[in-house]
Amino acid sequence: KESTPLYEQFRSNFAGAEIVIQPSIMQVQIWHIQVAGLMLLMGLASIIERRAAMRGCNRQPLSANHLILNLLAIVWFDRTLRILFLSILAGPTCFKLDTTVMPFPICLPILLVYMIPYSDLCEQRGGRKNLYARRWSLFKWLRRRFHIQLVKTADLDPNQSYIFGLHPHSVLPFGAMIAIGDETQDSQFKKLFPGINFRTLAATFCFYVPVYRDMLLWGGVVDAARYSAKRILGLNYSLALVPGGATEALYCHPEKDIVYLKKRRGFVKLALETGSCLVPNENNTYDLIGIDNPLIDKIKYKFQRVFGISLPLIKNIIPKECHITTVVGSPITVPKIEDPSDEEVAKYLAKYIDELQKLYNDNREKYNVPKNKPPLEVI
Repeated sequence: KESTPLYEQFRSNFAGAEIVIQPSIMQVQIWHIQVAGLMLLMGLASIIERRAAMRGCNRQPLSANHLILNLLAIVWFDRTLRILFLSILAGPTCFKLDTTVMPFPICLPILLVYMIPYSDLCEQRGGRKNLYARRWSLFKWLRRRFHIQLVKTADLDPNQSYIFGLHPHSVLPFGAMIAIGDETQDSQFKKLFPGINFRTLAATFCFYVPVYRDMLLWGGVVDAARYSAKRILGLNYSLALVPGGATEALYCHPEKDIVYLKKRRGFVKLALETGSCLVPNENNTYDLIGIDNPLIDKIKYKFQRVFGISLPLIKNIIPKECHITTVVGSPITVPKIEDPSDEEVAKYLAKYIDELQKLYNDNREKYNVPKNKPPLEVI
């Protein structure tokens, strides 16, 4: 209250100055919203998957008493989850472009229109009818780069449905994607196995990625969920799948062939339920980082457990030139059993593994690169 020398000095030093105190406000960026939204969706999907709403309770069939209601819930849950996923992934960016860059709104309308085919779930009903991607010139280039060779050991009846088991997965199963999926001129598969129409299975998460999902569908790739695969076999299509899946990709090694098969009973049970024959197949395009590194292996395993796909740590983006030979074995005939027991599934899985090892051993000295690879390892 009283004037002091210190107070007078302060007044003289800051006379006419205006002091403004403004609180620090954190600026929310678009990617903050996207990350938060995607984390929310991942948490929701994890909870639903843990309760087995998509595949039946604890890997058991859906209750017959409420089968229709459960299937409707699955369809609408899947559609809603995809629309939310795409909205969070691309919505904020499209809104920003429309309000700052574009002369008039165009990105959001395109996004809304794209949501119609994006959420149609056609990958669960046999996929697209027109398989444009199988006729792309890219297949010709890949066929030359990998010196693709398809070897036939037995005839296949075009009136029979087959489940083609493709081994090993490696970083990407090029043997399956090119040798079998190629429908360009001089396609080996169409010449060797006329009349065989098939679809390839891929993880459900692949169909959440916009644009990439359309390329897969144009290539004849469909959802790998069990109920989806069973429905597709019912449409008289054959299926090509990698039984080891993303887990097998974690074991890929340039100097040995490893297949993850002893715990893979689902594809054998599917064959028994539908009466489809099993056909074993055998196939280094990438330089890998951290081979046999425990820390990197742990990171890749965790990623695969969360997303259902493998995390390839590679040195080269473009696959290097090599020789890939795919050998198609003789079909294993199985009886049609509506509800096969665990013992019946185990019996035919053991038979499948024996036939796969025999197919590998009969051809390893002819086609393996390098030829001194150790015998096939089944885990």
